[in-house]
Amino acid sequence: MVEKLNIFRRRNSETLIDNQTITDTYTSSSIHAEDYRKFVLYLNIDSTGQATDILFDIEFSDDNVNFYKLTDLWYGDLRYTDAQTADGILESMGYYIQGRYVRLTATVTGGSAGNDFTVTAKMEFYN
Repeated sequence: MVEKLNIFRRRNSETLIDNQTITDTYTSSSIHAEDYRKFVLYLNIDSTGQATDILFDIEFSDDNVNFYKLTDLWYGDLRYTDAQTADGILESMGYYIQGRYVRLTATVTGGSAGNDFTVTAKMEFYN
């Protein structure tokens, strides 16, 4: 007799940035992620005015003090221009967890009042 084996894929979803208007730099709180192997990053980005671009850095840490930028693949320059986001965009991408803690930093170039990006960023963790 063959026994079926159900693999349970535990998931957890966390909001890193919640509808935040960003004109310079915004760093999310860190999330304890060592119980998971992979993540999906969900980005909802909209721009207003003439801000040049927004750069997202996914950062990992082993001690929740010193954070290191993920530079594998395209994550080293995860950048969107105001032209790309003028009508709002929804994007997702996934990769492997690289440390015990994770956070997201968003940096706007050319931002000011009325020239900004509005961001919601979520991460879903799973095994």
